[in-house]
Amino acid sequence: MSRKLGILGGMGPLATVEFMQKIISRTPAHNDQQHIPMLVSNNPQIPDRTAYLISNGEDPFPVLKQGMEQLQQAGAECIVMPCNTAHYWYPRLTQLCNVHTISIIDSVVNEAKERQYRQVGVLATTATMMTRMYQSKLAQQQINALETSESEQQAVMDGIYAVKAGDVELGKQLMLPVFEAMLERGAEAVIFGCTEIPVALAEQTQSRPECCLDSLDILAEQCIQWAQEDAPELVA
Repeated sequence: MSRKLGILGGMGPLATVEFMQKIISRTPAHNDQQHIPMLVSNNPQIPDRTAYLISNGEDPFPVLKQGMEQLQQAGAECIVMPCNTAHYWYPRLTQLCNVHTISIIDSVVNEAKERQYRQVGVLATTATMMTRMYQSKLAQQQINALETSESEQQAVMDGIYAVKAGDVELGKQLMLPVFEAMLERGAEAVIFGCTEIPVALAEQTQSRPECCLDSLDILAEQCIQWAQEDAPELVA
C-alpha cells in the first residue's frame, strides 16, 4: 500500500504505540511493502486535554494544530488522532486540514449502531464525559449512554493516569470493576473512550469482544479500510 497515514499522537505515547501495533497486526499484508506507510507525531508535550477542559490548564489546540500541519507537510494523506478527549478540537482542526481525516468518536458510535446496541456504557476521561462528545452522538442514533458514578469516574481517571505512568496492571485493577459494573447495570457493551483504557483492559477486548467497543481497535480498522480503498488486491 502507498497511501500515507498520519498519526497525531503522544496522547499518551503508550496508546500511540498500541494503536500502531493494532494497525500493523490487522493489515492483511504478506510482506513489508503491503503494510501501510505511517507518519507519526508522537508528541507527549501536547498539553493535558482534561486539565484544560476542567481546570483551566494550558490550551493544547496550538500544539495540535502545529502537529497536524507538520503531518500534512510531510505528505500524510489522512490524519487521525488516537486520543478521544482531543476530539473536542476535531471540528476546528479539520477546518484547517487539507487532507482526509477520520474521527475516533464517529467511528465508535457508528460501530455501536452497526452492532444494533440500544444501551452502552461509556468509560472515558472526565473531560470527555463532561463535554458529552459520546453521549450526544449516541443519542443521535437512539442509543442510550450509561455514565459512571462520581466514585467510578475517579477510579477511571486514576486508572488512565496509571497507564500513562507505565503501570498498566494498576490501571486494570482500577478500571476493570467499573467495566463489570456497567455490564451489570444493563450495558450491552462498554465504550473504551480513552485510548489508555484498551491498553489496561486488553484481555477483556480479546476474551469478550462483544462487550467491548475498543476505540483504538475501531479506529485502526477504519484506517485500514481507508488505506485499502482503490488499492490493488493483495496476492498471496
